[in-house]
Amino acid sequence: MRRVNAVLAMAILVMFLIHAVLGALQLIGFGTVTMRTFAWIMMALVIVHVVISTVLTVKSIMTGRETGAFYFRENRLFWARRISGFAVMVLLFFHVAAFSYTDAGVYRLAWFTTARLITQLLLVASIGVHVISNIKPMLISFGIKSLKERAPEILVALSFILLFAAAAFIIYYIRWNGV
Repeated sequence: MRRVNAVLAMAILVMFLIHAVLGALQLIGFGTVTMRTFAWIMMALVIVHVVISTVLTVKSIMTGRETGAFYFRENRLFWARRISGFAVMVLLFFHVAAFSYTDAGVYRLAWFTTARLITQLLLVASIGVHVISNIKPMLISFGIKSLKERAPEILVALSFILLFAAAAFIIYYIRWNGV
C-alpha cells in the first residue's frame, strides 16, 4: 500500500508542477490552456492518495494506542506531514471554488477577492511544506538513497515553481481589482 501511495504521490507531484506552471502562466495572461480535465484527473488521484494516507495514519494511531507509546516528540515530522496534508485538502476546496464557478451551465470566473487571494497563497505555502517534508521518504521509496546530490536541485526547482505560482496569484488579484 505504501508503494502504491508513493507512485500516486509522484504522479500527483508531476501533475501539480505542470498545473502550477500552466495555471500561473494563464493567471498572468500568457496562456489559454484549458486544464479542467487535467485538474479533475489530478483531483481523483489526490482523493485516492488521501484515502491511502488516512488508512496508514489510522494504522499508526492504532499501533500507538495498543502499545501506549505515541512518541509525539520523536514523530514531529510524521505529524507535520499529516497536518500539512490536511491543510492542503482544506485549501484545495477553496482553490476549486475560486476557479470553477458556473452560472446556468456557463463557466464564469468568480470575483477574485482578498479572501480568495489569501486562501490561494496559503495553499501554495501548505503544498510547499507538504512536498518538502515528504520528498525524502518519496525518493527513498523509489530507491534513491543519495539525497545530497539531488535534494538541492529539487528544492530550488520546487521553490521557484511555488514562488512563480504565488506571484501569479498576486498578479491575478491585481488585474481583477485594479490595485
